[in-house]
Amino acid sequence: MKTKYILAFTIFYGYSSIKRGFVYVLTYLSIPLAELFLIYIITHGVFVRFAIVGGLISVIANNGFSSIGDFVFLRLESRLQDLLVATEIGPSDYILGLMIANLLYSSPGIILYIILALIYHILTLVNFFPLIIVMMLLLFTTSAIGFFLASLVPHTRYGWGLAGLLSSVLTIIPPVFYPYTFLPKSIYLVMLPIPTTSAAILMQGFSNLINVSRKTFIVSFLILFIESIVFFYLSVRFSRWREK
Repeated sequence: MKTKYILAFTIFYGYSSIKRGFVYVLTYLSIPLAELFLIYIITHGVFVRFAIVGGLISVIANNGFSSIGDFVFLRLESRLQDLLVATEIGPSDYILGLMIANLLYSSPGIILYIILALIYHILTLVNFFPLIIVMMLLLFTTSAIGFFLASLVPHTRYGWGLAGLLSSVLTIIPPVFYPYTFLPKSIYLVMLPIPTTSAAILMQGFSNLINVSRKTFIVSFLILFIESIVFFYLSVRFSRWREK
């Protein structure tokens, strides 16, 4: 692992982006905040805690999915990836660098939802570390998916479109902003392999929003953990790192 590169890239692509255009930080918060507002109004505050957990999941997942556009832009437009190919930097360092940079870039939104989670007693000393582990696994998985898909995209305009589509579909349709128990079992089992679904089940359970059985806890965690390893391996092994 090239720690110096990861730190430098985080400053270059994460911190500098916040400094130059903070208004863009608000763009990825628009959907989670809109969902939070609508759920609060429609349910008269009954499901606002689910909306807060869902908003936190949405911001984390959007980090990974939105990196599709970043990876495509850096590969096809700025040609930064071509420069890195000629160095000792490998795909894994590249993925981690952009992942942490985007995490820093979205830190204002994460901090906002953490504050809301503390106000509504969702985040406590007991569940703090389990929730952090779930969020990091989700970020790792979605970032690996983003890099793998980005390596297959032939044009920059398709990258941003695909990123927006995945971010919207995989954070709204799965039980991210609502209890997974609302879904029929057949649909729930189909959605369980989706990273945002397994992460939502774990976070809703750790936050005591719903009662999650031990079996469901174990299955959801194993799915998310295995996916993080498999997708990272696929992104490093089979992605298009060197242009033909």
